[in-house]
Amino acid sequence: MAENYWTRYMRRRPMTRRTFLKGTALAGGGAATAVLIGCGDDDDDEPAPTAAPDQPDQPTATAAPDQPDATEAPDDDADEPDQPEATATAAPVRTDITRGGILTLASPVTGDQVYDPAITNHATTYAIAMGRTFNRILNYDGTGVVHPELAETLPEQPDELSYVFKLNPNIRWHDLPPANGRQFTAEDAAFGINRFNEPNAEFIQGQLDQIDTIEVIDDLTFRIVTKEPFAPMLRFLADDPVLMVNREQREAVGDEGMKLYENQLGTGPFIRNTFDPGVYAKVDRNPNYFEMGEDGQQLPYLDGIELIALSREAYEGAFITGEVDLVSFTTGLSLTEAESLQGQMGDRIDVYRKLHSAISETHMHTQKPPFNDVRVRQAVHLVINRQIAANPLGPGSGVLMGPVPQNFVPQAFTEEELLQMPGWREDKDQDIADAFELMNAAGVGVAADETITFNTPFQCPCHATGIKADVEQLGLNLELEPATSADYFAKRAQGEFIMNIGLEVGGIDPDTYIYHRFHTGAPFNRTAFSDPQVDRLLEIQRATLDPEERAQAIREASLAIIEHSPQAFTAQLVFWPVSRSYVHGHAEPVPAGLTFNFARLWKEA
Repeated sequence: MAENYWTRYMRRRPMTRRTFLKGTALAGGGAATAVLIGCGDDDDDEPAPTAAPDQPDQPTATAAPDQPDATEAPDDDADEPDQPEATATAAPVRTDITRGGILTLASPVTGDQVYDPAITNHATTYAIAMGRTFNRILNYDGTGVVHPELAETLPEQPDELSYVFKLNPNIRWHDLPPANGRQFTAEDAAFGINRFNEPNAEFIQGQLDQIDTIEVIDDLTFRIVTKEPFAPMLRFLADDPVLMVNREQREAVGDEGMKLYENQLGTGPFIRNTFDPGVYAKVDRNPNYFEMGEDGQQLPYLDGIELIALSREAYEGAFITGEVDLVSFTTGLSLTEAESLQGQMGDRIDVYRKLHSAISETHMHTQKPPFNDVRVRQAVHLVINRQIAANPLGPGSGVLMGPVPQNFVPQAFTEEELLQMPGWREDKDQDIADAFELMNAAGVGVAADETITFNTPFQCPCHATGIKADVEQLGLNLELEPATSADYFAKRAQGEFIMNIGLEVGGIDPDTYIYHRFHTGAPFNRTAFSDPQVDRLLEIQRATLDPEERAQAIREASLAIIEHSPQAFTAQLVFWPVSRSYVHGHAEPVPAGLTFNFARLWKEA
């Protein structure tokens, strides 16, 4: 493909180590909870959340975000005898924590959800129960660093392909049939992980498909061997959907039964209880949960969590009066809403910022006219006004992004870098001129004095109306076709679109955003894009274990994707969860994903 302006610009720009490692402060806005729950959550995609560079090089589980991996072999001099061993100091037991009480949230309590983590990735499902009743082998914090959860420690890595996990011996399944409170074992872990690779068309596919074998060594130890070096491995095990389900329960009810609320059986801090669709849901404290609190007793602190179904109009009033304790941390409020509540309630509330894994998407089907011509796709990329599109759900609702979102800097382009690149820069004159030149070369649309009209499914008006106005300059007329989330996802999965505009949940590694979406035949390649050179670059980045080298590989792959423009990249979403100030224990920074088990939340008496 012939070079274009943005590739010439980026490739001639020197990339020093200082430039390469430089991050950016992310200005943030928010968006209404109802909007993301209603039209942004993706039931058939990878979830979300934050990440920092690759796991295999993190020296400890609490390393800085740009050194996130705890599995690299120690340096040669690490065992020298003159190095004194650090003495661990036990944290003091807190006496100010109040136990008990019910945490109340307002949320859609809909009855059409699927409660099988191998299938669903929906904020409402996680909020109603799934994010509280199950656990993962690993988890991640608000900086993207991976930590052990069901595992006792991060795995040993004797070589580039092997991960040896030791489980916490104190984990027990909920005391419900058919597990009846038995110990969680390595056999359970192997089943739970392997299930994601079973040949079920409904299952979330692609994240764990590089696993070659899982060997159970003993009751509490298992070894994962990958097919080749795989940089995202630990992050993918920590991702939201990789929740461990019970094998006896699956044997008893089958995959269809695993979709139902009443068949949730996990190891999490809360146990399923009441579910009245459209009215009320509740989970209760698990008295046998394995994690310990800061007061020296077993978590969770709360006796239970309840969700009440309220209309959007009633939500704010219920929060102000104390009927509701917090706004969902799976998403949050808009900045405007959060500021309004802060103005009314002052220090009676706490406002948190959440840089979400969800992104706005504008797909162009690369096998259908006019977008089977790369020049038309490039023209669309150039003409979109990202200063408007970057806020898809209202003022301050997003930050600019390229193929990889901002929470992955330095693997992602910073906002500062993007603002200097064609398509993202604020002065659009040259971009529009170049877009017309590309259309002239393609000989369609405005170049042929014609208007090309096609239906364009969209989830919510958000950024669709602005993009419609932008591309009209090119002779492209988008007949916007509103669709429910279910219909939008179905048409997108089946390729029944020429262009579509919506929101999509991402994941906790850049691979989710680039390999899964743009490699030939990848499970979430919506646009039917295929290019051997791009494929090779995407394969290199996921096989590169050194963090700095991988970041460079990801950037190179991102530039190649921008050249082909199968998708117009605009914004990563920002939300503002709000909590009453008497609720303590929230993680800061707020993790970007969906699984918030609230085991460490407590309410003042």
